[in-house]
Amino acid sequence: MSAANRAGILAAASGMALLCVVPSAYAQSAAEEEVIVTAQRREQAITDVPASVSAMGGGELAARGVDRLDGIASVFPNVSINTGNGLRTTDITVRGISSEPNNPGIDQSVGVFVDGVYQGRPTTINTSVYDLDRVEVIRGPQGALYGRNTIAGAINFITQTPGDETAFDFAVSGGEYDALTLYAGADLVFSPQARLRVSASSQDRQGLTQNSFTGTDMDNADEVGGRVTFVLDAAPGMQLTLRADAATNRTNAGAVEVLNNGAFTGSPVADANPEDRSVAVNVDSRQDRDVWGASIQADWSIGGGELTSLTAYREYQWWNVQDNDYTILDMLSTGIGENQSQFSQELRYTSPTGGVFDYIIGAYYLHETLDTIAHATIGPDLVPPYVGGEEARINADLGVDSYAVFGQGVYHFNDAWSVTGALRYSHDEKDVTHSVQADPFEVFGSSQAARDLSRSDDEVTPSVSLNWEPAPSTLLYASFSRGYKSGGYNAFSISPSDDAEFAPEFVNSYELGYKTNSADGSLYFASSIFWLDYSDLQVNQLRNVGGIPTFTTSNAASAEAYGLELEARWRASENFSVSGAYAYLDASFNDFVDATAGGADYTGNVLPQAAEHSASIAADFRSPLSSGIDLVLHGDATYRSEIFFSPSNDADFSQDGYALLNARIGFDFGAWSLMAWGRNLTDETYALFRSGGVIDPTQQIQALGAPRTWGVELRGQF
Repeated sequence: MSAANRAGILAAASGMALLCVVPSAYAQSAAEEEVIVTAQRREQAITDVPASVSAMGGGELAARGVDRLDGIASVFPNVSINTGNGLRTTDITVRGISSEPNNPGIDQSVGVFVDGVYQGRPTTINTSVYDLDRVEVIRGPQGALYGRNTIAGAINFITQTPGDETAFDFAVSGGEYDALTLYAGADLVFSPQARLRVSASSQDRQGLTQNSFTGTDMDNADEVGGRVTFVLDAAPGMQLTLRADAATNRTNAGAVEVLNNGAFTGSPVADANPEDRSVAVNVDSRQDRDVWGASIQADWSIGGGELTSLTAYREYQWWNVQDNDYTILDMLSTGIGENQSQFSQELRYTSPTGGVFDYIIGAYYLHETLDTIAHATIGPDLVPPYVGGEEARINADLGVDSYAVFGQGVYHFNDAWSVTGALRYSHDEKDVTHSVQADPFEVFGSSQAARDLSRSDDEVTPSVSLNWEPAPSTLLYASFSRGYKSGGYNAFSISPSDDAEFAPEFVNSYELGYKTNSADGSLYFASSIFWLDYSDLQVNQLRNVGGIPTFTTSNAASAEAYGLELEARWRASENFSVSGAYAYLDASFNDFVDATAGGADYTGNVLPQAAEHSASIAADFRSPLSSGIDLVLHGDATYRSEIFFSPSNDADFSQDGYALLNARIGFDFGAWSLMAWGRNLTDETYALFRSGGVIDPTQQIQALGAPRTWGVELRGQF
């Protein structure tokens, strides 16, 4: 960071601090409608959390018509959720930092948790969004209280729990491309001590892209999922919560448009239009996924506080195939098969609040196994001796054992001033068994016998914040935290001459924040400025390994990011509300030399997926038409400035700034509602990723975001 930029940030901080010392005229008592979150492992008003936290409740998710993760992709400041056009490669970026989702040996930079359970791989994240109580996003490293490797932030999905009365709710949505989404949920009360919630969802949609060669609809949707939650008050002061969920997908997702035909330009197999949502390939993309899991949470009231045990098991299977010459020729297709399972156990004690000192202490254990196969099928149009079907395979069986102890304490000097300190010790063990089965003609190299590799990391990650509450529901804080992401192996790049091993990644984070909520909950405002200093950044790069250019992960870079985040919500009246967010981000490599096999220097380049400006706005209006009938209007828009998909900052692998507009209009009859909806109303064409070709590096390929879609939704509750 230059001296001028540091001065600008400090000046902004000083100005913000001066604004903060004047309490809002409305903040005279505890907010009646304060947003409650569990970002720090206990229920707190959002204005009591000294961190950058955003939350969206189930009601707002329904108002926006969110049914998949990309529905909240750009709503939160400095948060990007790029699900691509497939199920496996969800890339979550917070404040410019993300991880390569294709490498099974690298951990996520943003931890994703569902009901407190860490989701070990990005393959499981992009499922349908339904029956949620809220979504919480915590920006910045969360290395003290959370599970593994939350070096950039954490996302919490909290599902609905059974209500106190028997009830039923449903939603049916149909639209363009023969889209049909079904949802149903029910609360069953067996007694005041035993309550059950059951919910299920189904999503089906024809493809957004057509394969003109095979006639197959590509980029379709086909998912069925269900969830069960049982709450039992087993004894006075003791509650058990049992959860189970499952989902299955069978799709032709993953279609790739050819942006530049490279060596195929002018030939009969060239793609004439990179944005016509039509491809011509001899191998249809195929993505199959099955995921399920179960957990049991026990909460005991002890000594005025609460002891919590959370035991969970999760598992998924994945298989896909993809055409990699992007033509009707039979040259090359590839895919990945994965079989993953994980067991986790967390134990923590949360002290009561209201005294001079409150605290949380705990311990965590995770065991994960991931057996993966990368397969490549070579056809006769690539190597004439082949008859087709000859296959090469990379086999990697990965194992993880992670242990941690953690604690956080808050000391209250008085009603206005407090200091929060936290510490986590982490020990991570990783091992991999790797082998290669070459194709018969060894086009891509020779076979490799099985090799066993192992490594371990130990790290202590602290955080501290000074907190000032000049008025109720108003908080100003200054914080420092250190984040850590464990090392590992690039499972698909191991060779006899290179273990493809990389070391841990670290960040020092500095933040100044302000948030306030009016007494009646009608006005909420939050702002933060931050500076992140990353070292030993884990990056995917093309390097010379034994004289052969090889994609691998290494600690080749350092980076920094600084910026500003603003959020506001205003309920102007009972019938009208508006919310918005804006973020500024400067995220770049401080040092990234020898970034390619040719020795390129990417120092000073912008980090991938890091938009300098991003913004969102949403408005809701309700007007009574007659007794029991309301007109309901909703509109929301998001904007992201230019992003690069590659650290090279090549203009060919970038996406210009664009805005997306969504809207809903309909009638609320009390127990049920009927809404018409539209997404991407301006029919904006934009890329989810762009990269070079596999066989021909001069090719340029891309995947496109969804076009304009529309439909009708019926909701009811009884």
